[in-house]
Parts: sequence; structure tokens; C-alpha cells
Amino acid sequence: MQTAFSAGSNFSGRLWTLLVLAYAALVLFPVIWMVTIMFKPEVVMFQRPTAWLFSPTLDHFDYVISGGFINNLVTSIIVATGSTLLVVLLGTPAAYAFARFEMWRRDDLFLFILATRMAPPVCLVIPFYLIFAKVGLLDTHAGLIAAYLTFNLSFYVWVLRSFCRDLPVELEESAMVEGYSRIQTLVRITLPLLRPGIVATAVLCFIFAWNEFLFAFMLGGSDVKTLPVAIPTLITAQGVKWGEMAIVGIVALVPVIVAVFALQRHIVRGLTMGAVKG
Repeated sequence: MQTAFSAGSNFSGRLWTLLVLAYAALVLFPVIWMVTIMFKPEVVMFQRPTAWLFSPTLDHFDYVISGGFINNLVTSIIVATGSTLLVVLLGTPAAYAFARFEMWRRDDLFLFILATRMAPPVCLVIPFYLIFAKVGLLDTHAGLIAAYLTFNLSFYVWVLRSFCRDLPVELEESAMVEGYSRIQTLVRITLPLLRPGIVATAVLCFIFAWNEFLFAFMLGGSDVKTLPVAIPTLITAQGVKWGEMAIVGIVALVPVIVAVFALQRHIVRGLTMGAVKG
């Protein structure tokens, strides 16, 4: 009986493994296709039937490098990383205050912060453009980072507040009974416990900033051009440069994948603790 049960369990495990591998292959197929397009000459790029064996070319890479897309990548990294760090710096104490302190009309104020995330970006970008034109923040990294705070900061505070509320307040009370001040309790007790939630939410904010197009297009200008804004320039009057677009697309995936894999332990813990919930 036990042998039959063990055999059934092994078969079920192998079946689930095959299903997961099949699903992974289906999800990764567009990425694999993009990788092949990166090295395909244009004459065989859309050949029917599909040419899987071909002489690879590096001409697409030469165009991407000479076209200044490396600068666009650096700009995206600076803006996305800078806005995410600023969101964490400003949003963590705000989320903690909303979760722990009594304040006048706290729920109304929290709803107002959340409402800024719900506003359509097109309603905000024109006022931002007019204000930034007056104060000299158009076409600057600082201006774009400040604009990204409008949708990332409210989201970060909203999500991290639920983390803070899930932490037992008795832990902080015990630390303060031992002689810790409120700041010491926050730094030594609360923040280490909040680390998975902070990391998971910060990665989501980084992805939002990395993929953002409208603010970067309207406020970035020619000197501060992120990858999402630079990619449409590959659609030219002579046609779409598919090989170059595949290269830029794969490059755009790399920072997000690196961030997720490097911080996956904290992200999994954060999401399973209930980081994303209503």
C-alpha cells in the first residue's frame, strides 16, 4: 500500500513538474524569440518558414551603441533608482505614522494620499509641465524623479501601512519598557521586521518608474530620455528596426530581473505576509 502511494506521489510530482516546465517555456518563448531576432540578419528575420539556423550578425548592436541608447539606459537607472530611494526615505516614516499614531482626520488624510495614485497621469502631467517650466526642472533628472513621486509615494505608503498594522504593537511596547526611545524602537525593532515589506514594495515602485512613459516623454525632453521614450524612435520612415528593438527590449529586462533575483527572498516573504492587499 505504501509503495503504491509513493509511486502515485512520484507520478503526480513529475506531472506537475512537466506542467510547470511547459508553462515556463510558453512564458519565456517571446523572450527567446527576441534573443534570436537580436542576431538575425534582416533578410531572414521574417522568412517563412522560420529560419532557426542562420549566420548571426552584430549590425544591430552597432546601431544601438551609436544611437545613444546606452545613455538612455543610464538615465532610466538613475531616475528609477533615485525615485525609489526617495520614496523609501519619505514613505517609510509616513506609513509608520499612519499605522501607529492617532491624528486628526487620519482616515480622510490617508484617503487623500491614496486618491493621488488613482488620478490619471494625463491630468497631472500638464500642471507639472507648467510648474517645472517656471522653476527650471524641465529636462532634468531631479524634475523627473520628483514627478515620479506622485504615483509611487502614495502606493508605497498605502501598501507599507498594512505591514505596519500587521506588526504586533506589543513588541514596540516591550522595547520601550526596556528603556528604548520611540526612535530607537523604530530603528532596532520595527524596521528590521518591516524589511521584507519595504523591499517588496520598493521593487514594485522601481518597476513602475522603470516602465513609465508619459511623464518621461513630457517632462524629460531631449537630454533626459529614458528607455521607454527612446524605444519608439526605432520606428522610422524606412520601417521598424526589429533587431535593434529586440536588443533594447532585452536590455530593459535585465535591471528588473537582476533586482528581483537579488532580492527574491525578501520579495517572497513580503508578498506572503500580505503586502499587496486592499
